[in-house]
Amino acid sequence: MTLPPHLARISDGRAMASLAMDWLLIAACFAFAIWLAHPAAYLAAMVLIARTQLALAVLMHESAHRTLLRNRRANDAVGQLFAAAPLMLSMFGYRRGHLRHHRAPMAADDPVATVFGIGDYPVPKRELWWRLFKDVTSIGYFLSVRDFAAGKHAHIMPKARKGDRRGLYALASIVAINGLMLGVLAALGHAVLYLTLWLLPALTFLQLFARIRAITEHAGYPAMDDQRLNARTVVRRSWQTFFVGPHRIHHHIEHHQYPQVPFYRLPQVHTLMAERGQLPAANLYRSYPRVLKDVIA
Repeated sequence: MTLPPHLARISDGRAMASLAMDWLLIAACFAFAIWLAHPAAYLAAMVLIARTQLALAVLMHESAHRTLLRNRRANDAVGQLFAAAPLMLSMFGYRRGHLRHHRAPMAADDPVATVFGIGDYPVPKRELWWRLFKDVTSIGYFLSVRDFAAGKHAHIMPKARKGDRRGLYALASIVAINGLMLGVLAALGHAVLYLTLWLLPALTFLQLFARIRAITEHAGYPAMDDQRLNARTVVRRSWQTFFVGPHRIHHHIEHHQYPQVPFYRLPQVHTLMAERGQLPAANLYRSYPRVLKDVIA
């Protein structure tokens, strides 16, 4: 299906507004926790910050597709500095793996399926709960770091080109942005909040949200030529999509069919595909618990 040209049009204003809102929410969570100084406030801030870290990861994903900003240099710089670097990630490395994922989701050499461990679903209920427990307790994160350090996934991860300095740029941006965050909190007399409200949520709740998102997108499906049939869309926006599917990433069938479409236009693509009967009904869901139930053996 050929899309109307306006659906692939990038709006710098909408993208930057979304990025600004994410950072305003993060700042508000820190301010709320500092003001109230209560365990319940810290817990609420942790959950909301982890959700917004996932939202930043989605905007990094947009940058990887070059659909965040019209200018390519600005797209890459903003995606790295304000979305990837705070999460201690390289958007450039992510781009190499993610574009391979789009060529053949769930294939044996799909880096996304391998890194998130979604290639063996359905799994027993106890195994699913164990995986979610490992994520929310950060055990899963450290096991993943161990596997990467041991080179377990080296055979499928795309390599950077010789002489490519973007890896150094990404490392410098990670140090600079996280150093700036720590410095600002230290100047306010709350340096410890960098650990408790930034790093800890990233190691726990963010891992849980990202796991559920990855399961929802592809788990339980084999590789196939028609990518509409091995992806899922959660059709109804709710508090669930707020936490697990920010920035319209829950429209995942639509995204795989038209990766050139920026995230804020995916609902229009969904409507158009539905009108033309191009959305497989079995792959459309109204909730994340329903997906989790369906990937249990």
